[in-house]
Amino acid sequence: MEKNFPIEKAIISLINCYKNLVTKKMRPLGLYPGQDMILLELLKEDRIAQNQLVVALCVDHSTIAKSISRMLKSGLVRTEKSTKDKRITLVSLTPKGTALAKQVEEIWQEAEQNATADMSDEEQRLFIEMIDHIIKNFN
Repeated sequence: MEKNFPIEKAIISLINCYKNLVTKKMRPLGLYPGQDMILLELLKEDRIAQNQLVVALCVDHSTIAKSISRMLKSGLVRTEKSTKDKRITLVSLTPKGTALAKQVEEIWQEAEQNATADMSDEEQRLFIEMIDHIIKNFN
């Protein structure tokens, strides 16, 4: 075990390995960083307010606005103003966006399976519990 800052090094290594695996598989899809998460969020709940995406993904509004604008140009999403409140922009997937979102979902599921290969359900539960504990300590 590493003597200087072992938790930090373990966390960074874990994040880098996971991100490298996912990025390698996402690259051929032609997505900008973060667009995969928007697609997954819209796959869970289509036709949602941009502000909901801001909250769900923990990013600032300008980041979402820029991503949505790019995704509109790529034909992945469409937007419309809410009939209840014209200040609210609703975002939904196009058929092209839905197909791409399903590919993204498969990549994330495969990464999840790779990450937990040879781990029992109990080991997975304990791992998540430890990560949650560390997060609570940081907060």
